[in-house]
Amino acid sequence: MQSTVTLSGNVVTDVTLRSTAGGSVANFRMAVSNGYFDKRTQQYVERTTFLNVSAWRQLGENVAASLVKGHPVVVVGRLRQREFEREGQRITVVEVDADAVGHDLSRGEGTFRRNTRGPQTSDLAQVAWAMPGAGTPDLDGSNPDHAHAGLGSPLAAESAA
Repeated sequence: MQSTVTLSGNVVTDVTLRSTAGGSVANFRMAVSNGYFDKRTQQYVERTTFLNVSAWRQLGENVAASLVKGHPVVVVGRLRQREFEREGQRITVVEVDADAVGHDLSRGEGTFRRNTRGPQTSDLAQVAWAMPGAGTPDLDGSNPDHAHAGLGSPLAAESAA
């Protein structure tokens, strides 16, 4: 069973991007503050938890290109517990394997830019001309070179002439 968590906080380290056998991975540390009002002391108590976040493959590359130390973020992912030994002491850390990462837009504005993938525009134009009914549109008929546009490939335009 996997539990998904949603965390809101701040990036507190520079994002590092490295290549592994499993693909690119971006790592950063985030601070998540949880506060509450202590009725006994009549004071607001703030607790901050620091978590390591890992983002793999395309998400990792996008994280590395988009986040810097100090940015407010929302991270959706799965908690992972890791244990190791340091100087004779057993240490347990909780980390997040991110499924989604984004700026926290309740604390600022952002701009989105889609990843560029697949064939380049010139390749798409070549494919479009080879498909029936996918010629360059010339709705007003003002360009004589496009007289048969929309009827298919250039070969279809020649046979229609």
